[in-house]
Amino acid sequence: MFVLQPFHTLLLLLGASLVLAAAPETRSSDTNSCTVLTCSNPTLSGLPGRDGRDGAKGEKGDTGLQVKGQPGFPGKAGPAGPKGNTGAPGQKGQKGEMSAVDTVQRQVAALEKMVQTLQAEVSKSQKSSQCRVTKVGRKTFISTGQSHNFANGKALCSNAGGALAVATNVAENKALTGMAKWNGKHIYLGINDLQTEGKFVYLNGQAVGYTNWKSSEPNNLDNEDCVVLLTDSLWNDIDCDHQTLIICEL
Repeated sequence: MFVLQPFHTLLLLLGASLVLAAAPETRSSDTNSCTVLTCSNPTLSGLPGRDGRDGAKGEKGDTGLQVKGQPGFPGKAGPAGPKGNTGAPGQKGQKGEMSAVDTVQRQVAALEKMVQTLQAEVSKSQKSSQCRVTKVGRKTFISTGQSHNFANGKALCSNAGGALAVATNVAENKALTGMAKWNGKHIYLGINDLQTEGKFVYLNGQAVGYTNWKSSEPNNLDNEDCVVLLTDSLWNDIDCDHQTLIICEL
């Protein structure tokens, strides 16, 4: 059997198409006749064209209603993390106020120290007198029964952690008077006018407030710059080298 090759088949089809296209168009006189349409073979598709250019950017669309949901329940606590490194020490804070107990304890300790010091002085002088302690207000007066001049008495009280006794009100003056009577001696007070004549001051340089001078005193007789409390509770100026009873206060 003779078989047409694809190429020969294509030529025959093209030739037939050309013959039909060249034939004159015949019209039927019958209005009901159909027009004969020329058939041709389908054409082959060409290569795809290039992509066109991008169009203009459109308007932004509506994002729509966004509803936030309810927060969920908190999860369980995780395990504790490892202990961190010790940080640098902070700045030292201000010193706090001492409590009432601390204040009392310090006063007791200071008083015990003073008594021990004064008792040691008594032992050195081989006297049988013992310390006498009198408390009035916030002050504590201590006596050893010893007599010194003003400078030595001031040093004795200072070494014991206190100061030479002084009366700053009626109650303190009365308490010191009782100690003077018990010892039968006058008492040096921590008062003098060594810096300025006639201007009596305490050992810290503050002007004297309360006084209880004897009539016509102070008179600065024979350069009297120190003060003693007499057994009748009155004050008298006296020579600072005079030997008289020393009482310390805390």
